[in-house]
Parts: sequence; structure tokens; C-alpha cells
Amino acid sequence: MQRPRLRIVQTDCVLANFEENLSRHTGLAEQAVTDGIDAIAFPELSLTGYNVQDAAQDIAIHIDDPALDPLRELSREITILCGGIELSDDYGVYNAAFLFEDGSAQSAHRKIYLPTYGMFEELRYFSAGQRIEAVTSRRLGNIGIGICEDFWHVSVPYLLAHQGAKLLFVLMSSPLRLTPGEAEPAIVRQWRKIVNTYSFLFSTYVACINRVGNEDSFTYWGRSTVSGPDGVPIAEAPLFEAHHMDVVIDHEAVKRARLHSSHFLDEDLRLFAEKLKDIS
Repeated sequence: MQRPRLRIVQTDCVLANFEENLSRHTGLAEQAVTDGIDAIAFPELSLTGYNVQDAAQDIAIHIDDPALDPLRELSREITILCGGIELSDDYGVYNAAFLFEDGSAQSAHRKIYLPTYGMFEELRYFSAGQRIEAVTSRRLGNIGIGICEDFWHVSVPYLLAHQGAKLLFVLMSSPLRLTPGEAEPAIVRQWRKIVNTYSFLFSTYVACINRVGNEDSFTYWGRSTVSGPDGVPIAEAPLFEAHHMDVVIDHEAVKRARLHSSHFLDEDLRLFAEKLKDIS
């Protein structure tokens, strides 16, 4: 496989304004095509904004809806990963990741872990996803996708990596939580540790795409990052500013990391599965 160029877009969006957000997505994707980029990734709920609350049911969209055709058409030239509110065939409403490639679209992941603590109340407005499944992209290879809180549960990246994903995405709309006297917010340090740890333990790339901007009392802090399969960061965006950054995904780096240390390959999945049965 060639070494695809991936663009991470750390951006703001307009709350509950699908048309404006779609226009921004198409403009950024068109520019990426001009720049020779193979794939572009946006944050969680980038097509709608995060704090939609009861409006989620009104703006939920089926993956086959013609309103998404501009992204479908662009995906003939570039792979697009973004966040939206999905209306399923049985009318469930999900916080989802949409993947557009080669003129088609799929709901590639539905957020499983919907936070209901502190400032969060997602379970009031969304159904929880029930599948953890790696997907194959023609341009990116085998990839796994989680959405924000999903990556606070090690089972999600663990299963995606063991299903063959060599590039893990986590789409985020993480709001700032300040502790007085901190030079850098604790949530920023925590996410950096999560990304670097998973990339090292699973010998995969991990791309964290967080948004910026403000919604009501929420301030989103950005600092999107990509870590290589050796657990070392290779790109990091600034705090609070709209930004994009390009990285090359080199699958040979995954090979080198796993040949150097086989801790991921040595995982005993049979034993793990047996013990899970014992405690479930």
C-alpha cells in the first residue's frame, strides 16, 4: 500500500446548522484534494455541533439521505471521515462517524459510551451503539473508529486493533474543565496520555481529532494529535485555534514497531475471552 496523506481538521462548527457545516466540510475537502491529500478527518458531530439536545431528533439524517450527496461525490477523490447525527433504519438516533469513499457512504461507528456525568447528558438524546468493528478503507487500509468517551474504555481500541486496524481514529468534542493554577488543563494531559499509551500498546497509529469553539457554556480546547505506532507523537495542533495538519501514514512503521516488540502480537485472546466469560 502507498503511504497515504491524512489531513486532520481541528475546526469549529455552527450549532444545529447542517447546511452551513456541510458547506464548510465540502470547502475544506475540496482544498485538501487540491493539496494532494488522500483522506481528511473531522471532529465528533462536526456536521451538527455537539450540544444539540432535543433538536437531535429533528436534524438526525439517514446515511443514504441525498443531503449527503456533496460528500459522496467528493469522496471519489478523497476519503472523508466526519461526525453526524444518524437516523437508523429503525429510527434510532445515534452520535455517529460517517465514512465517505469512492462515491458511497457508511455509518462506520455509533458512539457506544454516552457520558451522563458532570456537564454531559448524551444518553438523554442518543441511543448507544452496539458494535465495535474495524472497517477497510481503500486509501487508508484497515482502520478503527471511536468517538470521544469510547476511548476512555480500553475495550474499544483493544478490539479494533485486534480486528486488524492499524490506524485508530478518535473523533472528539471535548469541552474544557479547568482546575485553578494549572498551566495546562488536566483534560489535555489526560488525552495525550491516552493517545500515546494506546498507540504504543497496540503498535498502531492513533489520530485524535478534537474541535474548537464555544457552545453555550462549553469551550472546546482542540490540541488534536497523532501518535505513531511506537507511542511517540508525530503531530500536535494548538490549543483553542482552528488548525489543520497533514501526516503520512506509513504502514511499514507498524511493521517495524511490531517486529521490534511483539507485545501486541503475543496477546492471548483465547485466555482473555475465557476470563471475560467468567466475570460476565
